[in-house]
Amino acid sequence: MDIEPFKTIFVELVEKYGLLGIFIVGFSEPIFQPFPTEIFMIIAISLGLDWKYVFLSALLGSLLGSTVTYCLASRYGEKLALMLFKEEEYRKGEEFLKKYGILGFIVASFTPLPFEVMCWVCGAFKMPFDRYLLAVFLSRVIRHGIVIIPFVLWRSNIWDFLRNVTG
Repeated sequence: MDIEPFKTIFVELVEKYGLLGIFIVGFSEPIFQPFPTEIFMIIAISLGLDWKYVFLSALLGSLLGSTVTYCLASRYGEKLALMLFKEEEYRKGEEFLKKYGILGFIVASFTPLPFEVMCWVCGAFKMPFDRYLLAVFLSRVIRHGIVIIPFVLWRSNIWDFLRNVTG
């Protein structure tokens, strides 16, 4: 599956709709989309949007999208998840969750395991919903913060940064 069109769509969402675009990107990440929301958050900040509102929009979108994912996965389970993801990724997520539980979910935010796969696994195995939402909240606050804070602190423009790296 060619994911390049998705990237273009999400960049355009952020450029045209700002905070709503960030909310949509954050909402879609735990359901199906393969791009980290932080990429688009940095773009939004570089376009001049207030980082606090960008952060909040992404966080709220992610929480709502994670709720949708949990509901779908708890109702349709593994069968639907395996239609959306590679079985190998799903099994790795399953093993990780069984071994480390909620703390593992938070730690998984910093591993190559895709966030959306972990959300599906949590729903399919019916992790207690309140713990799941807490884990999503903490993982997104930590991950979003670690990625965007350097750009906020140094007032870096992502386009200048990319020009310096590639030029």
